[in-house]
Amino acid sequence: MFATLLGSALAALIIGQHYDETSLAVASCASLLIAGSVAFFGFRGSTASSIMLSLSNAALVAVHIQLAHGATEFHFGVFVLLGLLLVYRDWRPIVLTAGFFAVHHVLFDRLQALNFQVFCTQRPDFFRVVGHAAYVVLQTAIEIVLARQLQFAATDAAEVSTIIHRILGEDRVCLAVGDIKTTSPTAAALQAAITKLRAALQEVSENTAQVERAATEIAHGNAELSHRTESGAESLQQTAVSVQHLTATMGHNAKNAQQASSLANAASAVAGEGGTVVAKVVETMGAIELSAKKISQITGVIDGISFQTNILALNAAVEAARAGEHGRGFAVVASEVRTLAQRSATAAKEIKALIEDSVDNVTTGTHLAGSAGETMQDVVEGIRRVAEIMSEITTASNSQATGFEQVNAAIAQMDEGTRRNAVQVVAAAAAATSLHQTTRELRRVVSVFELDSRNPT
Repeated sequence: MFATLLGSALAALIIGQHYDETSLAVASCASLLIAGSVAFFGFRGSTASSIMLSLSNAALVAVHIQLAHGATEFHFGVFVLLGLLLVYRDWRPIVLTAGFFAVHHVLFDRLQALNFQVFCTQRPDFFRVVGHAAYVVLQTAIEIVLARQLQFAATDAAEVSTIIHRILGEDRVCLAVGDIKTTSPTAAALQAAITKLRAALQEVSENTAQVERAATEIAHGNAELSHRTESGAESLQQTAVSVQHLTATMGHNAKNAQQASSLANAASAVAGEGGTVVAKVVETMGAIELSAKKISQITGVIDGISFQTNILALNAAVEAARAGEHGRGFAVVASEVRTLAQRSATAAKEIKALIEDSVDNVTTGTHLAGSAGETMQDVVEGIRRVAEIMSEITTASNSQATGFEQVNAAIAQMDEGTRRNAVQVVAAAAAATSLHQTTRELRRVVSVFELDSRNPT
């Protein structure tokens, strides 16, 4: 509009020179250029500046009409200027300029009719002026509508441009546009969409950060788990070797227990036979004791016979002595019989003493044999119990050997599973590392979007 003002001033000077109105043209242009320059350079972009520039341009159009003595061709400037005022996209400069032209036309037409040296048209004609005014009003009404639409479109474009300029940074995409004031539907819809996109990307960024932290923790955890799994596999392998040795030892012990059980059974059988022999010895010693008692009784009978024989021999000697010479031979016989009886009695006494000693020894032997028999029974019972215990030990050893074989097989399976787990843990660690790198790359991609104007993410 300032350039239009300069062009209109130049046109006024040319028209004034053509119609011999140079002084009026210079004075009018100077005053209006000063007013327009103050508006342009003093408070450019304000509503007052647009109004002053609009009225200055309208005044120059009126100057053109005055300098051309009301020539009809210069009235087109009115419509051209009203059309140019749409650049402001504001109805107020248009209405004020239209009002200025309406007042100017009516006032100058009436003054011209009163023979004042002012011109609106070549001849005063009120109805013609009213017709012109009607066209101006119609154009003004249309331009007001257009101005509002242009203002709406310009506001929309300006707000959208503001949002886009906020979004497009040098090397980042700023999505923090919630603080931008919007009045147009397009800008509001764009702002809402970008706000939703910002919320989604912010959530993606937060979730990516959480995934990155989780991936880091998983990677560290998998590394530790891999180390512990390898250590566990080594320990389990050592345990498997120890269990194999222990299984072999248990098998050897089971064989020894079986041999010991066999020896215990054999000892039990031998002890049983010894018990039988001792029982027979006890029976034999009892028979010997009975025989010794019978011999002692027979010896007593012999001793009694010897005592009776001795008495008879003594009586025979007494009778032989009484018989004198006739009984001398009988006396000798009686003396010999007495001697034999005495010797028999002595021998019987010695035999009796020996048999009594034998009976005592046999009795003692019988008691000892009985004690030995009882002890042998205890030994047999103990050996039988030992055989039973050894049999139970053998059974338990066999069961333990079987159990250790099963444990050995289970540990072998655990060792194999642990090794597989170690391989899987290594693979999981590699996957976690890859996930961590992926999340870092995703965060790098998301970091291009500035979600917060103060704290870029």
